[in-house]
Amino acid sequence: MDHNTTIRSQLEEHIRRERQTLQSFADAAGVNRGTLSGIINGNPPRLVSPGQLDLITAGMGLPEGALYEMYADECFRETAAHWRRLRPFLLRCAQLKKLDCINKVLDRLADNLSHIPDIFDTAEIMYENSWHKAALFLYERVIESEKYSHSERLAVSHLRLFQIHEQDEHSNLESALRFHSYRWRLPEALALDGLHMLAEFFAVKQQWDKVIFYSDELCELTGGLCRTSRRDWDAERYALRRPLVFYYGKSRLLKASAYEYSGRCEESRQFIAEYAELGWFRDLDEAGQRYVELFRMFARANTMCVDVKMGKKGAVAPYVELLLEQPEEILEGVITLLESANKYGYFIDEQLGLFAGHLNYYSVTNPGQWKSRYKEEFNFVRLASYYRHLAVYNFRKERFEEGLQNILDSFHLSVQINQQDHIIKCMTLFEQYRNYATVRLQYLYAYICGKVVSNEAQENSHHAVGPGVSG
Repeated sequence: MDHNTTIRSQLEEHIRRERQTLQSFADAAGVNRGTLSGIINGNPPRLVSPGQLDLITAGMGLPEGALYEMYADECFRETAAHWRRLRPFLLRCAQLKKLDCINKVLDRLADNLSHIPDIFDTAEIMYENSWHKAALFLYERVIESEKYSHSERLAVSHLRLFQIHEQDEHSNLESALRFHSYRWRLPEALALDGLHMLAEFFAVKQQWDKVIFYSDELCELTGGLCRTSRRDWDAERYALRRPLVFYYGKSRLLKASAYEYSGRCEESRQFIAEYAELGWFRDLDEAGQRYVELFRMFARANTMCVDVKMGKKGAVAPYVELLLEQPEEILEGVITLLESANKYGYFIDEQLGLFAGHLNYYSVTNPGQWKSRYKEEFNFVRLASYYRHLAVYNFRKERFEEGLQNILDSFHLSVQINQQDHIIKCMTLFEQYRNYATVRLQYLYAYICGKVVSNEAQENSHHAVGPGVSG
């Protein structure tokens, strides 16, 4: 279409070409005849609503959104842009993934900061409808244009970017670091979710000092809210997504996990005790009671896990029984069993046999397809850890070729998610047992090392976490 073509000229041309009258087209499209007359004969031509535009577009036999580029221009034909028309249009663009049209509108609004509140409110509607790609453009525009650094809108926009980018390995770390400075400027309900996300995010990255830092902040905020009088969250713009007991329990669980994975098991036990019994929590409703029971179960399982990691062989049998009752935890549990067996010099062939079917499923299925309560990136971390500990176990059994294959499996997964600590451990182990490697295994090792170099080059170009590599 010619750049100067308008909706009016398109409609006139269609009616003429099809030899229709205004009334016949109006009847076919389901649009009021007066509306069509206003578009064609008005001076200036009438601008219809996005809903009417969709009916006209369909009546002309055009694809959905075919006239949106023109509409984005014609919205600004009048001196002032009207949000009663712009908001429905932007939301419809988001629904149809017409991102260029959204950018065109935002560019036209850029010089007038009075539009920032409406842009933000529209972004929030997009976010709630899971139109995240479109919402990104609006939140970024708020961040670029908001002149008050302590603005709640600015803080919420940074949180939303962190939430949207959470699964994007190019942008998630950058978004997390940007959000860090704004976490205490959020409404309390959103601050709880933001701190929880930060703690979980760095747990996946295995940066345990940061996990402890943010889990303590989450505990502090939750404790402060518990000490205040009961409030009506529903009366506020941002309501609690979960009961307060969830955030308190999760802050203690994450801190206990950080100590556990740092090898400080005695300290981990202290914090497990803090979420083992939360029935004392005030104002527990039915949902809160369910979380109390859930954390009680987690505490029981994690106490056994820590006991196993501390080398208490008497804890192995009940821990295995617990894992059989909780199939979703089998991979994590087997990692714990392997880690303990390797550290304290015993073997667990019988236990590994019990879990063979589950372990085979994890070995042949992409972690992104697992039915799991864990995030996808953490599933990659878990599987990489499993292969690395299994490799050490096989080396102890003098099954060197099998162990080297395990190392390469772990190495490959670690490169996909750019887990530097895992990559270094895998390379160290392979070099330690290189003399047992076949030509095929040495070739695969060299190939994956090339992927590491490629990742580093791309990481430098992105100035962020390097992209994943397909197998």
